[in-house]
Parts: sequence; structure tokens; C-alpha cells
Amino acid sequence: MNAMGWVAIVGAAAWTPQIITWVCRLLRKPKLSLHLHSQPQIGYTTLGPIFNVTCALLSEKKDAILNKFSATLRHDSGASHTFDWAGLSEDLSEIQNPIGPIMSIKKTSLPLVVKVLHTGVAQLFVRFLYEQFKVNLRKPSGPALDRFNFLKTSGKLKTEKDIEDLVSEQVFADLLKVFSSEFIWRAGKYTVTFEFGSPNKFRYKKSEYTFELSQDDIDNLRKNIDNIKLDLIQTAKGGIISDYKPKEIIWLWRNPELQRKD
Repeated sequence: MNAMGWVAIVGAAAWTPQIITWVCRLLRKPKLSLHLHSQPQIGYTTLGPIFNVTCALLSEKKDAILNKFSATLRHDSGASHTFDWAGLSEDLSEIQNPIGPIMSIKKTSLPLVVKVLHTGVAQLFVRFLYEQFKVNLRKPSGPALDRFNFLKTSGKLKTEKDIEDLVSEQVFADLLKVFSSEFIWRAGKYTVTFEFGSPNKFRYKKSEYTFELSQDDIDNLRKNIDNIKLDLIQTAKGGIISDYKPKEIIWLWRNPELQRKD
């Protein structure tokens, strides 16, 4: 072998460690871990059943791209409901105010894709909604909305009493029935599991968590059904009467203790 051949071999050998490093980085899978605040937020509003959590996401070895985040809640009766992420708030920084409370800077977004950096921690407030509720609401909400728009364009909705009379019609009664029938919360123990989705492969060790709702919790959450009716009426009035001032609606929430199962 001539000198040029030996030079080529030595040069290729010099690149071998770098090539191995590149390949290892390419094949390395991020390891995702989830850390939850001890008190989730349970609710029921015009958006349906709500399950909110504050959490921290960590990715080891490599950045992780997430395009799905869901929570499955299983009641001890056997009923199971899956909630999908519907909104995110991320803490970016805090500003120390010398004459007042600390101000937090947050970024709120729709959950399309989240990038979890391996060099830091993503602290998020995640809003989960029960997607099946939207499917079940679609059928009765269509006729109610059509009726409202027809009367509005016909000039037959001008006063608050016109709206209140409209709500007494059957199409709106059918709509309100759905909010009663779709109230899924029950007294008892719930087991929660979280799932992630990603366009890339990653590792995630699934854990189970539990919380309990008392009958008093359920009774309070159910009071939101009256708030839903008020919210719908006030929204309709606001769409007709330019100077209408709605009453403040106080939604009732529960914050049970979330415990990780060993």
C-alpha cells in the first residue's frame, strides 16, 4: 500500500469517533418523566367536564416533541373517561415587584406541539377537556343555534324577555338536558393515568394516580348546571343587546388530593 493509501486510512480512523457520536445521538431516545402538583382542578362548565393539572415535564438525554397529552380517569364503578389537552399555560419567568406581589409571566397556547428541552424543565398548567362531550353536544346545539340565528336575522330578538322566551322553547330545553345528562362526576375513588404522543420514539414509564370525590363534592359541582343555563342566556343576550351587562358567574371547583400509587 502506498503512502496515500495509509493517509486515507488514518484520516478515516480519525473521523470514526465523531461518526459514532453522531449515530448514537441519532438513535438515542428521550426519556420523559412527569411530575404532578398534588391537587388537580375538577370542574363542570359550559365546556363540559374539566380536569386541570399543574405539572413539570422533564426530558433526559434528548429533547422530546409531544403532540398528544391525555388523561384517562377510571371510577371504581368501572366507568372510564379520557380527557385530552385543550390548553396550556407555561411559566416563563417572574418579576420581583419591590412594592407589590411577584408577577409571573406566562405563555398561553393551544396544545398543538410542545417541545420539552433536555436542558431544562417545562412547568405547565394543562387544561384537559372530555372530548366525547363535544361530540354529544353537537346534535342538540345545531338546531338551537339555527333557531337563535333565524330569529336574530328576522329581527324578532330585541329584548331580554325575547331571549328568555326563546330559551323556554323545546330546542333549547333539549340542549340544556344534555348538560344534565353529560355530568359524569361521581362520588368515589378515581384512578388516573397519563398518556403522551410524539412523532418520534421516546421512553416514558407510566404511573397511576388516585383521588377521591365525596358526595358533597358532587353536589357542589352539580350546582354548575344552573350556572351553565345562566351563562348560555347571558351569552345570547350579549349577542342581541349592545349595552347588556352580564352578572358574574362563580363556577364551583373541587381540588382533591392526588396521590401516586406505589
